[in-house]
Amino acid sequence: MSLFNWSDKYSVGVHVFDTQHKTFVALINELHDSMRAGNARDALGGILKRLLEYARMHFADEERQMTLFSYPDLACHKAAHDKLLVQIIELKAKFDGGANAITIEVVNFLKDWLINHTLLADKKYTVFFNDRGVV
Repeated sequence: MSLFNWSDKYSVGVHVFDTQHKTFVALINELHDSMRAGNARDALGGILKRLLEYARMHFADEERQMTLFSYPDLACHKAAHDKLLVQIIELKAKFDGGANAITIEVVNFLKDWLINHTLLADKKYTVFFNDRGVV
């Protein structure tokens, strides 16, 4: 049973970014499934590594488009991305240091990120990009 199901309420109206956001949902669900199966600790290292790599790629894609079209809130949005990357790096460092109770922390972090960043920050660029033909 999935923890998160993609719904149109998460859509930012830009296909490539919606597709990338769905990958984050899949990572959350993969972690949740690992927790339920009792092997979250074994799976967490790989998930954190993929999450960090994917976040870097996704944020770079968004920021590239924002730069290309002179998005007025680029600096603020980039600062939010940078903060999220630091949080992921810190979670991975805790894991690499042997933290045992990190799995719930990671799931809560991912859920909060998806809800807060995607629904609040990313939704702000929908009209901006759509007006410029980015759908």
